[in-house]
Amino acid sequence: MGRIDEDSIRRVLEATNIVDVVGSYLSLKRAGSRWKACCPFHNEKTPSFIVDQTRQNFKCFGCGEGGSAITFVMKMENLGFADTVRRLAEKAGITIAEEVYDAAEEKRRKARTALLVAHKKAAEFFHRLLLRSPKAAEARAYLNSRGYGADMAKRWQVGWAPDSSREFLAWARTEGLPDQVLIDSGLANRGERGDLYARFRDRLMFPINNVYGECVAFSGRILRAQENVGKYVNSPETAIFKKGDVVFALDRARGPMGKTGKALLCEGQIDVIACHEAGLSFAVAPLGTAFTPEHARILSRYASRIVLCFDADKAGMAAADRAFRELAPFGKDIFLVNLPAGDDPDSFMKREGKEVFSEMVEQAHSFFEVRIERARERGLLNDAGSSAAFARELTSLLACMSDPVARDLATADIAARMRMTADNLRGAVRTAGRRREREKTQSAGRSAPEEDVPQVLPPVKMNRAVAVLCELSLQNARAQSLIVDRIEELLEPMRMLQGGEILKKILARLPSPDSPAAIQAFLASLPQPERDALHLLNLDPVPIPDVDRSVQEACSGIAKAALERHIASLKAEIADPSTDAARKLELSKLSVDLKRLLGTM
Repeated sequence: MGRIDEDSIRRVLEATNIVDVVGSYLSLKRAGSRWKACCPFHNEKTPSFIVDQTRQNFKCFGCGEGGSAITFVMKMENLGFADTVRRLAEKAGITIAEEVYDAAEEKRRKARTALLVAHKKAAEFFHRLLLRSPKAAEARAYLNSRGYGADMAKRWQVGWAPDSSREFLAWARTEGLPDQVLIDSGLANRGERGDLYARFRDRLMFPINNVYGECVAFSGRILRAQENVGKYVNSPETAIFKKGDVVFALDRARGPMGKTGKALLCEGQIDVIACHEAGLSFAVAPLGTAFTPEHARILSRYASRIVLCFDADKAGMAAADRAFRELAPFGKDIFLVNLPAGDDPDSFMKREGKEVFSEMVEQAHSFFEVRIERARERGLLNDAGSSAAFARELTSLLACMSDPVARDLATADIAARMRMTADNLRGAVRTAGRRREREKTQSAGRSAPEEDVPQVLPPVKMNRAVAVLCELSLQNARAQSLIVDRIEELLEPMRMLQGGEILKKILARLPSPDSPAAIQAFLASLPQPERDALHLLNLDPVPIPDVDRSVQEACSGIAKAALERHIASLKAEIADPSTDAARKLELSKLSVDLKRLLGTM
């Protein structure tokens, strides 16, 4: 990994339109010369998130988040700064300059790249076999039996793994893929005798992509029932694949999710593919694991309305409950598609048609309404005992909701549907909430040591006079030039005052106030506390009626502030009992002289 120079950052930002970047995640609406949306970083109903195309930045006036296109992608994708710049540079077709400074990190990056290359080549190999190999006839026939042909296979790069390890390994060696890379990627394993064998054999292969569309894993499905053989085999976790962090088809769905505000959460890959093929392009699924807090965090970035579409059996309801528990703390509106027992999206659409299913998704009822209806169908509300047990299940779910108004409305609705007293149910929810908080506290106590938790530093504090000079130097080119001309008289005050180091960096690098990309590149190069401090200022390129006078007053302000700080330090030394009498007299005379000077300023 290398350090990316500021000029490269500037060129990336100049080639990147922040409206296009944010618009690929959120549904933006024009508001005068700017664009607005509901903030993805906190829960809100009224849009307070503004994107400024002229300044090439964003700002949320609700939670205070703001920054450049780089900052936005970093926060949305939980990426590091350098990785984000590389992503945007690749998209813009820009070559960036990097200086390698960390050998261990460079080794890690190269290993990760090798795994991505191996998966990309393997996906192309499997796909080519499915389309062309005579040996893949059974795999093609299976797809056809499910109502899918070559067009779907091409859209999703579905493949077929050969039934022979020898064939796969021979291909890998012609591609120059080392044995260790095959093992590290999970594409191959080593047997007890040290021989290498392919992990996937004679299976229909579904590539698993990360949010950027890079293949990071595979899910292989058997073509015929086999005793003691799992229907699906997924890649193991690797340096590029953590199944609890990956949402299947998110690379395709995040755009439609951001524009519609909706996400359709299914149980498996085939269901998601069926939904996309039917035009429901905001469908996704967890991958080979229960729905996790990370899954919920990812979905909450893109959608405010989450529609769950799980099987109507006991396992499906347990999965729906788990998803609700993870999503509810994010304040999202959660709905549930009430599929007939024994159906999944794919089978239902094959029988009833995609239009009927699309209407069911669009008209999906609230999670609790469907939950109660299914309980009634199963006879769980036929007597007081079973009704009470079911109500206790619901109270634990209600307690997960972070929005107090939504929680109270849901509680009242459930009480009415179950013919209960609303106050009693509210009391049970409060009890469940307290129990949940205790469990969270206990769980936190068993978590990683404090030193392993990333520390979020507050913004650097800035003296007001320093802040004014920072504003002027980033707002107006002439003001910046005049301040540079007075650099000698400012050096000592900058050293003494809070925020002075930030001002020194501005005057050392001189980002052009007329170039939003240059300003954003400069901000991006600063440590987070310094960047946050500048984000609190007004950095708009505003017209200044009298630039010379403004700079003069600002420079006088910083000199005065430095003098006041010096006088305060003299007073502190005079008051110190350890200061001898002669020194106190000397300091007192100096203090008087400085106060007299201050009075003339």
